[in-house]
Amino acid sequence: MPVTRRSGLRINYTVAGSGPPLVLIHGYTASGHSNWIAAGWVDFLAAHWRVLVPDLRGHGSSQKPYTPSAYSMAAMAADVLAVMDEEGVDSAPVFGYSMGGMVALELLLEHAARVDAAIIGGMGSYFPRRRGRFALERQDPRSAAPRRSVGQRVKFLAGYFARFDPIAIEAVYRGVFKNGRPVGKERLATIRKPLLVAAGDKDVFYEPAQELARLVPGARFVALPNEGHVSAIGSPVFRAAVAEFLAGTTAAPRG
Repeated sequence: MPVTRRSGLRINYTVAGSGPPLVLIHGYTASGHSNWIAAGWVDFLAAHWRVLVPDLRGHGSSQKPYTPSAYSMAAMAADVLAVMDEEGVDSAPVFGYSMGGMVALELLLEHAARVDAAIIGGMGSYFPRRRGRFALERQDPRSAAPRRSVGQRVKFLAGYFARFDPIAIEAVYRGVFKNGRPVGKERLATIRKPLLVAAGDKDVFYEPAQELARLVPGARFVALPNEGHVSAIGSPVFRAAVAEFLAGTTAAPRG
């Protein structure tokens, strides 16, 4: 697994595929592996893209400071840019899920020259009141996302907890979510890059995600029927929308 220290901490990341670069940014408590590799996104996208998948600070195999001051949206964005710099990528589309969507917004607002287009899933312009710190949900019987067998769930959870540090995750929460909102709404109208926003209609972030798409000029919103915050990442509707968006807004080859 490649490593960079360009953002001041050790950031581990994965590279897969060939073609134009594309950056995948995972959510809170997750990792590049659990959010993107185990869910099949890397295999899906690597057919046409050189996919860069960082483990943000405090997550996965990257360095995990225990002080909240080490964590902020600016610092997380710096981790992503460090990986891009290490790989010689000047700009690329970015795809962030949940907290990764907050990082994508930070990049759109503070480093727009480095972002060609953006996809944000499971995140919106505000935090819903009934939001919990962790997404614990039962998959809707009508969900179209794949269901893991018992053995697959055990294997997934074993890998997940092997990369999970509860002290660091608490520090991340206190550092990143302290402002109580993903971004100031008044700034969203300044975004001028192509943007796709998606959320499951069973996700507490569904309405905030709809509002995010309304507030960003030209943004497109895709509803993921019968999906919650966790199951949406496996939605075939989401996968098809992402493939269409990337093909329509960048130089990705069609296969």
